[in-house]
Amino acid sequence: MQESKLERRFWRFWLGGLLILAAMIAMNPWFANNVSPWGIRDHQSAGTAVRVDAIQAAWQAAGVMGLARIAIAMDLVYIGIYSFGAYCGGRFFAQSNSASLRRLGWVIVGAAIVVGVADYAETICQFVQAMNFRGDDALAEIAATAQPIKSTAFLVTFFGLLVALFLRRRARRAA
Repeated sequence: MQESKLERRFWRFWLGGLLILAAMIAMNPWFANNVSPWGIRDHQSAGTAVRVDAIQAAWQAAGVMGLARIAIAMDLVYIGIYSFGAYCGGRFFAQSNSASLRRLGWVIVGAAIVVGVADYAETICQFVQAMNFRGDDALAEIAATAQPIKSTAFLVTFFGLLVALFLRRRARRAA
């Protein structure tokens, strides 16, 4: 069976996004220290300007603030690529003949949109603070609020797509 354009986009963008995510995860230990033991994640969930300033000062002292800015910029690229790939995957599975795959596909579509919106809100706020080398209470609060929303939606897309792939494979074997 020949791959559709939508399926090709799903594979290229979703896997491309996961590859960028893997690179960002590999970089994260460089940002872990006594002030931010979880690295970039601490910056995302800081919640206050004082906390953002403390994290950024620790990164500056460790000589990794410039690298942190690059990592946050990479995150902006990742969001678009991964979210689009997950969206395409959801749309692809929503076209299935199987009712369960169709429903799961639409759940993935919705979660992919939430990932994109929430992650961009979080990361843009984070990026502005990193580029200005100054925390901002409003931006820190927006980022901290968006962080668990995007994380939950990401898990829905990631595991939802894995389940959809499994269900499709199982259906193909049965046929």
